[in-house]
Amino acid sequence: MYKKTLLIFFLITSFFALIANAEESVNYLLTAASKGDLETVSAILESGGNPNSKDEDGVTALMYAARKDMDKIVALLIKKGASVNATESNGWTALMFAAKKNYIRSAQLLLDNGADPKIRDNDGWSAYGLAAISGFHNIVDLLIKRGIDPNNTNDAGQTVLMYASKNGDIKTIQTLLDHGADPNIVDKYKCSPLMYASREGNADAVSLFIKRGVKIDYEDQFNWTALTWATKKNHLAVSKLLIVNGANIDRKDSDGTPIIHYAVANKSKEMIQLFIESKVNLKAKDRYGLTALVYALKAKNTEIVDLIKNAGGSY
Repeated sequence: MYKKTLLIFFLITSFFALIANAEESVNYLLTAASKGDLETVSAILESGGNPNSKDEDGVTALMYAARKDMDKIVALLIKKGASVNATESNGWTALMFAAKKNYIRSAQLLLDNGADPKIRDNDGWSAYGLAAISGFHNIVDLLIKRGIDPNNTNDAGQTVLMYASKNGDIKTIQTLLDHGADPNIVDKYKCSPLMYASREGNADAVSLFIKRGVKIDYEDQFNWTALTWATKKNHLAVSKLLIVNGANIDRKDSDGTPIIHYAVANKSKEMIQLFIESKVNLKAKDRYGLTALVYALKAKNTEIVDLIKNAGGSY
């Protein structure tokens, strides 16, 4: 009886020792992969370590290596059978980690070995989108050359060109346009890349789009144009760019509000002066029958009242 009990105790302790050793091996592998310790990674794998080892969040050794651009480790793990398209708890792949950090070498290795650039994470982002919003035009260029459609959209109908426009990321915008991204595409709210750039005041991006021949007066779901957005947000340089290039200064939105009214609401003398110099119709009325001058009087802004009156504004 005693021998049987001793045997059972030995088997149990041996079993837990194996588990502990296995867990320790995984921890060593993940740490070594992250640090680029090729010798240790190689030794663990040669002694039977699992190339698909992962932590409690599902982050694999390959992901640890990719997000630190340890390309030699990436290559070794792939050679030993690591899954290039495995995902962690948030749906990220090793390629996403590399793309997000602008690690070209690791990204190329992963793509060359079957990494799927079209996989999306739990929030709908692909490696392509993550690279674009981070401003990494070289990764964007690489992924497009590997077959990614530059006009792919998310659930809101947004393209990465829209995000690049919002960020004013000129190099990424140029890369996308050079690869066929549509500058006139709109999201589900009918906002174009030009509108994204205009409402953020990104004058260089607006200038680039104008040179590429975008539709300046395209309207969103509220009949707002790029000029409406720029005026509403008080971006003087962008408004001037748009007006000089033919934007309609007398357009009204879906509520019947003329664009000049937004300049008055912002109490922006410079913006109002720009519209006056551009021959805006100061007698235009909104749906309540009120002109820009009436709103200036209601705001008790004497400088703007005088400015509009002297330019021919009326009640």
